[in-house]
Amino acid sequence: MPPMTCVQLPDARDTIAAPATPAGPGGIAILRVSGPRAWEVGRALFQPRRPWPPGGPRPWRFHLGSLLDADGQAIDEALAVFFRAPRSYTTQDLVELHCHGGPAVLRQALDSALARGCRLARPGEFTLRAFLGGRLDLGQAEAVAGLIAARCQGEARLALANLTGGLARGLAPVRQVLLTAAARVEAAIDFAEDLAPEETAGLEALAAELAAGVQEPLAELIRRSQRRRVFREGAVVVLCGRPNVGKSSLFNALLGRQRALVSRLAGTTRDTLEEPLVLGGVAVRLVDTAGLGWGGEACPSPAAELDELGRQAAGQAVAAADLLLVVMDGGQPLTPADREVMVASAGRPRLVAVNKADLAPAWDLAELGSPMENEPVLRVSAARGTGLEELAQRLGDALTGGQAEPQPGEVLAGTRQVEALERCRAAAERAGEQLRAGAWELVSLELGEALAALGEVDGLGASDQVIEAVFSQFCVGK
Repeated sequence: MPPMTCVQLPDARDTIAAPATPAGPGGIAILRVSGPRAWEVGRALFQPRRPWPPGGPRPWRFHLGSLLDADGQAIDEALAVFFRAPRSYTTQDLVELHCHGGPAVLRQALDSALARGCRLARPGEFTLRAFLGGRLDLGQAEAVAGLIAARCQGEARLALANLTGGLARGLAPVRQVLLTAAARVEAAIDFAEDLAPEETAGLEALAAELAAGVQEPLAELIRRSQRRRVFREGAVVVLCGRPNVGKSSLFNALLGRQRALVSRLAGTTRDTLEEPLVLGGVAVRLVDTAGLGWGGEACPSPAAELDELGRQAAGQAVAAADLLLVVMDGGQPLTPADREVMVASAGRPRLVAVNKADLAPAWDLAELGSPMENEPVLRVSAARGTGLEELAQRLGDALTGGQAEPQPGEVLAGTRQVEALERCRAAAERAGEQLRAGAWELVSLELGEALAALGEVDGLGASDQVIEAVFSQFCVGK
């Protein structure tokens, strides 16, 4: 069933074209063309090695031939597959041209398509047409973007579960309860004078149905999604500490390659460095920062200004972190700057790594004070690689709370979806309160709010602004 939405593409009858593969050299590149003239354009861009059979290209089969430029000259050997509406990704006539992945070839093919009347597709427009054609619901469309952006197995599993419609299936009973309640309340408003006492009591009992059929399942989905958010959205882990404790060395060691410059001189790092990493099944942005708790030079100078800018950038990174990896130097006595870092990071999720475990320890862990008694502290050596495996495991455990990775079919809601579901749950709760008070008109308004919020997740009745916001996150060609 097509989504119940007021979105109308002013140019829905345009034939659009765009590369469906990333920019840059590659083994294969794909040009995608969709719209009423897709087959006409596809036949103009592609010369089959053997003549077309009677009736033209056979749909849903690969054809071998030559890719043609705007002048009809062959530019590459290619494969073409023609999809007939509605059995295509966009539910429109669609053609995919598969050529070698040279940017020059793909550019010529795209120029040729545009010269034949196609319009360059907007970001996410192919998937938007699939949504408007009823092939995907809004949750599935968001899952397409999530699957493309997945950085680890857990993220891919969660996106796939939603791509197969898991979220919409889970929300279907909730929508049905809301629709049934709304219909009964509207009837009560229209025929209030005809309601018998037992019918009024029955309407008041709808509050319990809303609690059991809407509030409770949504609350559980929201709790589960928030608890396992890191598996879906990843996390930011920030290394912090005073200068010259080995943060950059540890950053490089965890990455397994030299990414940050390392020197015996304090203050080498003056800006944040970020690199992707997978820890405990969680996609992580690992951030190296300048030293904290160091005053720099007393008089103004270019170096002092850079040091201060570095500390400011480090402070911003610390504030945005999901987990802090506080690095300390185990080979040198504790300093006031070390204690300043410990105070600044107190109350935040953190793990303390005492670096330079290959040197004789210059202080005892007890010197950190009683607040550290229940916090994880590990001795590591970035130079020798000692304790790095345990550190990576501890970081993963700290991010996930020890939870196992998502299993196939597990469904979670994203941040935008959780916010909409919470508004739906809250509106259903308010509707229940108004039901007990017999305020039918207010109940109707709250149920309308609940259905509108739910529509922002499954797409039924979603506003133009919501749909535009979802598809603005897509890349061109998808």
